[in-house]
Amino acid sequence: MRRNHLTLSLAGLGSALLLSACTSPQVGSTCPVPTAGDSKTKMKEFGKCVSQLGESVVDARLRKDVDILFLIDNSPSMSPKQKALASNIPKFIQKIDDTGANYHVGIATSDIGSNVQPGVPWGGNIGKCDSYEGDDGVLQAVPCTTRNTVTPDARNACAQLCPDDKFVPTDGRRFISKVDGVTNVPQSMEKDPVTGKMVDAGPIKSFKCMALVGDDGCGIEGQMEGAKRALDGHRSENSGFLRANSVLAVIFITDEDDCSVQMAKRDQNNPSYRDCDPTQPDSPECYNVDFRCLARSIQCNETTLTTGVKTACKERANNYLEPVEKYYRFFSNLRPANKLLVSGIWTLPSIDMGGKVEIARAGGTTTPNLNRAGGAGASCVYASDQSVYGQAQLRLSKFAKQFGTDAKGQANALEVSICDIDNYPTALDRIAKAIEQRLQAQCLPVTPKNDAAGNPICLVGDVDEASPASSPDPETAFPVCSKNCCNAWAATSTPTPGDESIKMACAAEARDCYCAVKSKDPNICSDTVVAGVWRKGGSQPPPGKVVNFRCAGGG
Repeated sequence: MRRNHLTLSLAGLGSALLLSACTSPQVGSTCPVPTAGDSKTKMKEFGKCVSQLGESVVDARLRKDVDILFLIDNSPSMSPKQKALASNIPKFIQKIDDTGANYHVGIATSDIGSNVQPGVPWGGNIGKCDSYEGDDGVLQAVPCTTRNTVTPDARNACAQLCPDDKFVPTDGRRFISKVDGVTNVPQSMEKDPVTGKMVDAGPIKSFKCMALVGDDGCGIEGQMEGAKRALDGHRSENSGFLRANSVLAVIFITDEDDCSVQMAKRDQNNPSYRDCDPTQPDSPECYNVDFRCLARSIQCNETTLTTGVKTACKERANNYLEPVEKYYRFFSNLRPANKLLVSGIWTLPSIDMGGKVEIARAGGTTTPNLNRAGGAGASCVYASDQSVYGQAQLRLSKFAKQFGTDAKGQANALEVSICDIDNYPTALDRIAKAIEQRLQAQCLPVTPKNDAAGNPICLVGDVDEASPASSPDPETAFPVCSKNCCNAWAATSTPTPGDESIKMACAAEARDCYCAVKSKDPNICSDTVVAGVWRKGGSQPPPGKVVNFRCAGGG
């Protein structure tokens, strides 16, 4: 459900917004709603103090849904990074498990093909790229033992991390699922080395087998387009992965920049080459297809038709790639900011933040032999092994920056260096904690106005999950919870119905009720208020229902 600020239409809200009898903590400026007079007079006066309607859908279940998509680059050179990711995933999965969430974990690749139209291959030396759609965002659900691999690194990683390839989904779905404690992969009960408790390691073993997606994918990587295709619903194979009202986390793992080519300009992927004069303007065929994407999408002080370090590089105007803003809009439309996390383990720093761009030759003297330098000449390199490096990128960080910063000035999209392999555990821990925060706190898009009694002016109630934007029925709308209950929502650092302090404070509530309160924790809903829903007796919501908040707010 997208977060909206809508002009308030008083008709339809009616007297439901005028009814309030409980005493809740004051959260907004007082709104003088009259208690006497005819309906027309009441609505006229009410309209004077309301300028916006904050609309939000709240997941009031004890166990919430989180859908995690890993977009993993499967081009050559990625095997060491895939292995490091898969090796460090157990703690990440365990942290998500510890939140009590119902999770889906899916894996897609950066291979989206390169041909201009279906059934018309380029031919020539372009390898796996010689297809129209590549993997097309289809979630990858096979073990690494079944994949064709290019390097010994990939084969060795698979042998180490996937000794038993039975750990894949068994229900026909193409993602790992754990819902209400039930998984769709074979069970493997093992003792947790930290807690000593017996835990099911099946999902972890499944991820290790499936995340090693190999290194024979197309070298014209379309990371952002691949993630979009995995979630846009055009492939029936991915059905059921993305659930209504879930928290969505998209995690990119790649060592090169995004090369999501505009479909209308795919002719520039043509693998024909020619030697070019570096004193003249370049064209696509001056470069091999592996280097062409970067060379044709950036502009530096020096030409990219010669070797050496390039300076002051920036995005080239009117290049042949899809605008980064297209993907920002897509993901922002899928989920509001409090239910979306985009993270990247990719090359840092980016080109526009001081990242290195150095060009070298891979044999020969013609311009098609040019490419980005490897090893010590790459944009970043793993200190313990110079064969593990990351290539210059600009677009991925630009994409991340589109998501802005939070109230404390911290980036909403987390970025981690692909070359800092030893830091992957810390990086994954940061991502897991960010997901946990989005699962815990649900923030309203506006701070509600108060009526004369100090209660938030909101219409709150159950609506069908299939139509979460529909308005709650005023006849069955929830009242505001007691002051004691709402104070507990404000005081805790884990504002969910499962929080022990909330359970104790709200246990006496005679009806399902709601709170809209300012958190005492500055890290929670810092610019607005927490939306809390308590079900009588701490029960779960009715099947197929979510809670819609419509609150009067604004100036």
